[in-house]
Amino acid sequence: MGTTAIPAYEIDPNLQARFESYHYLKDFDCGLVMMNEYYKSGLKRALKSENIRGIGAINPLGEVVGFGTLTLGHLDKALAKAAIKKSNLSSQLPVVRMVMFGVDRRFQGLGIGQEILRHTFIQAVKVHKEVPIKGLYLDAAPNAVSYYESLGFQSLSEPDITGGTPMLISIEPILQAIVEAVP
Repeated sequence: MGTTAIPAYEIDPNLQARFESYHYLKDFDCGLVMMNEYYKSGLKRALKSENIRGIGAINPLGEVVGFGTLTLGHLDKALAKAAIKKSNLSSQLPVVRMVMFGVDRRFQGLGIGQEILRHTFIQAVKVHKEVPIKGLYLDAAPNAVSYYESLGFQSLSEPDITGGTPMLISIEPILQAIVEAVP
């Protein structure tokens, strides 16, 4: 390690369990207005109502400095065909959907986003072991498409009216990357 102090954090893979004990940054800014607004006005409500699964990055002060939210969903077979090469698929494919994902700018570049994604992959594998899914779906921000492509996600269509690009990674590469980490 060098002399530069790196802000510490821990990942809480089950944000629902302790979300009320954490502090939420009033000035959270991940660089995307929609994510910032969700963090400030919708995240705690969604966690409390158990509408999503939350993964959080928590700093030593107990502040949520990064988050990802997951739910289950379905994709139309025709939309997913670019990423799912199998035959004998139903018309609606079950997936884990990453709904929201952001890391405060002050904590970007520390690997927090990668850790949240790793835990997202772990959750997808856990779901797949109980009820088979076909992959992990998300809508990528314009500046994040190439990053997700580097991880194996494939674009399913052109960006939508909000600028998000629907992307999917099939379960097989997730299993290859994570199966050893899941008991």
